[in-house]
Amino acid sequence: MYHKSFFLSLVLSAAVFHATAQDLYVHSASGNNRNDGTKESPFKNLQKAVETATDGATIYVAEGNYFGTLDKGNVIVTKPVKIMGGYSPDFATRDVLKYCTLVQPSPESNGTAGAEQGTFVIKVDKADTEVVVDGLIFDRGNSISYNAKGEGKPDGVESPMMNPIGTSGIGGADLTTTNVLTKQTSTFYITATKADITIRNCAFLNSPYYGIIGGSMSKKLTIENCIFIGNRFAAVEFRGGAAAYNTEVYFRNNTVLFSWSRLKDYLDMGYGFRFMPQTDAHVENNIIGLSIFSGLDRGMSDSNKTKDAARICTSVNNVFFLNKRGDIAIPGGGNFLFVNAEDFDDVEQLTTVKGNQTLTDPAVFKGVINEPYLNGFLAASYKETTNVDPNSPANIFRQAMGMNTQGTIQSSASMFANRYPWRDALKFFGAMQGYGAQTIKN
Repeated sequence: MYHKSFFLSLVLSAAVFHATAQDLYVHSASGNNRNDGTKESPFKNLQKAVETATDGATIYVAEGNYFGTLDKGNVIVTKPVKIMGGYSPDFATRDVLKYCTLVQPSPESNGTAGAEQGTFVIKVDKADTEVVVDGLIFDRGNSISYNAKGEGKPDGVESPMMNPIGTSGIGGADLTTTNVLTKQTSTFYITATKADITIRNCAFLNSPYYGIIGGSMSKKLTIENCIFIGNRFAAVEFRGGAAAYNTEVYFRNNTVLFSWSRLKDYLDMGYGFRFMPQTDAHVENNIIGLSIFSGLDRGMSDSNKTKDAARICTSVNNVFFLNKRGDIAIPGGGNFLFVNAEDFDDVEQLTTVKGNQTLTDPAVFKGVINEPYLNGFLAASYKETTNVDPNSPANIFRQAMGMNTQGTIQSSASMFANRYPWRDALKFFGAMQGYGAQTIKN
C-alpha cells in the first residue's frame, strides 16, 4: 500500500513537469516546418517556431537568414518568448558574430508597405510577461532601392544614395536587381504590447524608417549592447502608452552611428536616441556619433505640462562625436537649440547628467569604421539649382495674368542613407572598452 507522501510527490513532479519551459530550435538550412522543433528535428522558419511556442518558451536559432514563413518578409511575435540567435548548425556552440542569425529581407520579400509595420514586430498583450530578443542581426540594406544612375555615391562606398520612400531603383545583395521599391517599413516595430521587452546583442542596420520604433504599455524596455548604423529618421523612437505609469526605458552600452535625415536635404530628423512622451528614459554608457541632426533629442514634449515636467530623462557616461548639429536637440529659438555634451549640465530637460564626454581618441575606430563611408558622410552636401526663364511662352502668359513665373529646380546630395556593409558594422562590438556595444559574451 502506498504512503500518501508518495502520491504527493507524484503531484509535485507533475506540476514541475508542466511548468518546465518549452525549448524550440530553428535552422534555415536543415530544418523543416513539419518537424517537431527539437534540436534533432528543428523548424525551418523562425515564424513557425513563434507560432508553435507556448508562453515562456525559448527559441534557439542557428545561423541563417530568417524573414518569415514563406519568406514573406515579416516576423511577428505575439507571445512572451525568448529568441536567442547565433547558434552553430548543431546548436552545440553559440557565437553571435560567427554564426550570424540574420533578418535580412530580399527585394522579393520586402514585407508590408504599411508605415505602422516592421520587418520584426512585437505585439504581446499579456502583462507581467517578458519578450527577449538576443543575438539577431537586422539589415534592411538589400531590400530597399538605391539611385539607378549612381548618384550620391562617394568613392569606395558600397551603394549610391537611397531612393525616396515609394520610388524604385536598383537593389539586392549585389545591387543588380531592378525595380526595387523603398517601402516605409521599420526594422523593428513594437505595438500594443504589455509585456516587458529586452533587446540585447543585436544589430540594426540600413533601415529606411527607424531602427526601433513604436509605443506600448510595457512597464520596461531594455535595449543593451546593440549596434545601430545607417538608419533613417532615428535609431530609436519609443513612446509609452496611455497608462497610469511611464514606461521605463533603459538604453545602455549601444553604439549608434550614421543616423540619416528624413530627406536628402538634411533639414530634419537624423537622431540617435529620442526621449519620447510617456517614458522615463535612462541613456547610459553609449557611443552616439555621426548623426545628421543630433545624437539625442529631447524636443518632444507631453501635452500635459505637469506630466512632462515629471518625466525622468538621464544622460550618464555617454561618448559623443561628430553629430552635425549638436549632441542633443531641445526646444528653443523658435525651433531647436543644439547643445554639446560639455554643456549638458545646463539642459533642464535632462533630469540627471553625469560623465558625458566628447570622443578624444578617434584612433579607437581605426580599422573598425568603414573609412570611405566616414569620409563621404563628413563631406556630405546638398545643393539646389533653380532655372527660371521669364521669357518662355508659359511665363509670359503667367505674367500677363498676374501669376508667378515658374521654373525648374534640380537638387542633388553627395550622399544620403547609403548602404553600410553589414559585416563591417559588426566590428563595432567591443571597439571601445566600457562604452558602446561591448564584446558579446556568448
